[in-house]
Amino acid sequence: MGYPGYPQQNWQGGGYQPQLGYQGPDPNQSGPGLAITSGIVGLGAAGVLLTQTIMLMSDIPAGFEIPTGWTVMNIMHFAVVGITLLGAILVFVRQLAGAFLLLFGGLLTVTVILLDPALAEGVWASMLGALPDFEPSGDYGNYFKAMFEFGNEQAVLRFITAVLGVLLLIMAALPPSLNWLRGSDRNSYNPYPQGW
Repeated sequence: MGYPGYPQQNWQGGGYQPQLGYQGPDPNQSGPGLAITSGIVGLGAAGVLLTQTIMLMSDIPAGFEIPTGWTVMNIMHFAVVGITLLGAILVFVRQLAGAFLLLFGGLLTVTVILLDPALAEGVWASMLGALPDFEPSGDYGNYFKAMFEFGNEQAVLRFITAVLGVLLLIMAALPPSLNWLRGSDRNSYNPYPQGW
């Protein structure tokens, strides 16, 4: 005789075979490490890009009319910071959309760093600092030469932003990060065996 709501157990044919609900970690499931790290890298990329943009804007003398290209560059920087911050927050609350926003934010971070000399003519001059032997060779050449000379904070911050953008692009796209955010292991622990 069984109790209502509970299935009858088959006690015949070999005796009782208990099934354990928790079988140990599943090697196909991933932990939160990579996803959380990508969120932290996203926060870092957004913070460094925001710092670089604010420092650049604060170095412009009062009364100086900012060219349109520079304004567009700064607006793009703020948009990338917003997207990357939103992605990091969504990853921390375990939403899959966060990984895609971080992936997009990493791509945009690298893109804006590469497109800045095309948008803002002469932006390379903000990275010179004290480089006495710098020989101009065109906007793109000057830009990357000044960035890799590490002449001042602008050059260092732009370089760090580019590196963090590439890391973010890679980390946000890796399967362990996406698997954890999909929640494939949210219900991996079941204290009751199947059929009970």
